[in-house]
Amino acid sequence: MKSGATRPELLSTIRDILADVVDNESLQLTEASTAEQVPDWDSINQVKLLIGLENELNFRFSSQEVEGLKNVGALIDLVQRKLAVRT
Repeated sequence: MKSGATRPELLSTIRDILADVVDNESLQLTEASTAEQVPDWDSINQVKLLIGLENELNFRFSSQEVEGLKNVGALIDLVQRKLAVRT
């Protein structure tokens, strides 16, 4: 994915990876979605989501970067920053 990926594109990527992780292909996410609102999105599946994003987008998160993410929108913000640094 290129550095100029749009928020809707990133939301779709996150949704697809998380849907696979929690085995729910009908999963619906918005930028306001939180782990507490998604069945089976626990700490283990959070790690699986982050690894999936790292593999898909070809970068690595640090633990400091992902600590305290509040919702999907905050994750999109972080991914956009990571993609911008790559260019």
